[in-house]
Amino acid sequence: MPGTDTLTSAATTGAPSVAPHTQATDALPPGRGLPGWWSFIEDRILLNVATILMMAAIGFMFYEASSRSLLSESHWWAEELVRFLVVWSVLLSLGVGTRHGHYIRMDLLLNMMPHRVRLAFAWLNSLIGLAFSVLLVIAGFQEVAHLQAIGMFTESNLDLPLWTVRLVLPLGGVLYGFAFVGNIILLLRGHDPDPPVEGENL
Repeated sequence: MPGTDTLTSAATTGAPSVAPHTQATDALPPGRGLPGWWSFIEDRILLNVATILMMAAIGFMFYEASSRSLLSESHWWAEELVRFLVVWSVLLSLGVGTRHGHYIRMDLLLNMMPHRVRLAFAWLNSLIGLAFSVLLVIAGFQEVAHLQAIGMFTESNLDLPLWTVRLVLPLGGVLYGFAFVGNIILLLRGHDPDPPVEGENL
């Protein structure tokens, strides 16, 4: 058909079109702008460690609930350990979730904006997120140094040095910052870090 031939030739010769532009320009490379080794660390190591920590937290919660219901015994250390495991799991995987776009955003509004406006908001989001990550790292290191200096331990009979537990704050800040660094690399290459998937354009 003549119409089909026209569309096919326009797509192959690089003529401006909405759908090819979205797929070609905004197509994200493997790792979403990060080196392959970093994507391997995130997807194969960090996610698995975070999953193990969350499963351990669920296991300890089940043990504590069963102990209360069946034996009428409560273990303070279990409640505290569950909190630590959940916080560690979330902060270790926060950057990975952000890099993969698993967060709440204004999809309806963003998808109505032109491509350049979307990129401008992506720059703003990446710079603000990176600044927040830097603040989290600085504040986390200050808190860890203070807790290590005063020698404070956890409240329960776990008797863990509290600075080792709070070490996840600067560590999580670094991992979170790498997600925004990856977005900035993509923006410098002309890609949209969070392009709308097929069927989301209005």
